[in-house]
Amino acid sequence: MCSVFKFLMGSSSYGGPVTTNIVARVKSKACRKIICSAMSNSGELFGYSDLIRPSLFTLSRQSGQSTWTVSKRQLPQKLPSAHSMVFTSDGSRLLIAGHDRRIYIVDLESSKLLHTFITCPQEHEDGPPGESPITKMFTSSDDHWLAAINCFGDIYLFSLETLRQHWFISRLDGASVTAGGFPPQNNNMLIMTTSSNQFYIFDVEARQLCEWSTQHTFTLPKRYQEFPGEVIGLSFSPPSSSHPSKSTSVVVYSARAMCSIDFGKGVDEDDESGLVHEALLKLQGSLTKTKWKHLLRESGKKSLNRLVEK
Repeated sequence: MCSVFKFLMGSSSYGGPVTTNIVARVKSKACRKIICSAMSNSGELFGYSDLIRPSLFTLSRQSGQSTWTVSKRQLPQKLPSAHSMVFTSDGSRLLIAGHDRRIYIVDLESSKLLHTFITCPQEHEDGPPGESPITKMFTSSDDHWLAAINCFGDIYLFSLETLRQHWFISRLDGASVTAGGFPPQNNNMLIMTTSSNQFYIFDVEARQLCEWSTQHTFTLPKRYQEFPGEVIGLSFSPPSSSHPSKSTSVVVYSARAMCSIDFGKGVDEDDESGLVHEALLKLQGSLTKTKWKHLLRESGKKSLNRLVEK
C-alpha cells in the first residue's frame, strides 16, 4: 500500500458540521512507507521521511487562484531516513532526527547542513551517540531550545544558538514521554507528560524542575490521575496582543478526553485545595466525533490560513 501525504483545510459555520477539502496530495516515491512528517508554522514548507530518505516541499498558491502547487526542494545529500522532523519556529531551519541517532540541522535558505547533534547522556557531546533513536522533538518559539526525546523517554536539551547539548534528563518515573512543548509565553519552560499521565515542568536554563512541578507533579487531583486514555498531545493558548505573557493555561488531551490546566495560580497560596481542584483542572468530558473534528480543524487551519492571507 502506498503512503500518501494529504493536506486538508476545514471549514464550517460556528457549531455546524465540519467539512474538509484536500488542498494537496503527495505520494511517496515507489510507494514507500512514510515514517514521520512536519510542517512549518507559516504553512509554506512541509517535509516527510520514508524508509530511505527525508524530502522537503513548498506549498504555494498564486493570488486569486484556487489551485495549490507543490514544489520539491533540495536537501543535503546523504541525509539518513528520519524518525522525527521539526521546523524551527521561524521556518528557517529543518531539524531531522536520523535513524543513526544523530540530529541534523539544515539551513533551508542555502540547503546546507549547518550542524549535527550527537545525543549523549551528559551535558557534553563526547563519545558515541545514544543507543535509542529520537522519536519526538520540540523547539521553543524563540528558536533557542530544542528538546529531543528518545523512544524510552530520555530527554536531551540542546541550544540552537551555541549548538551544544545543554542538559540530559533521564526517563521520567520510568515511563516514556507522550507529549511535550514550550509555552510561547515562556521559552525557558518545558512541559512534558508521560505514559503514566504524570506532568512535569522544567526550567531549562536553570536545569531543574520548576517550583510548580516540585509541589504538584505527584499531588495532581484524582480526576486527572484517572484521566481517560493516555495523554497524546498539548495545546498552548496563544499570547494575546493586550496580554502577551499572561496566558498560563495548557490543554491536555487523549483520544477520549481533554482538560485545561492553569499554571497561573501561585504555588505558595494558602488555598491549596482551590488551586488543585478548581483552577488547576477543568475536565471537559469525553470528546465526541464532532468535538474532535472542531478541535483538529481549529489547530490545523492556523498554518494554512496564514498562508492564504499572504
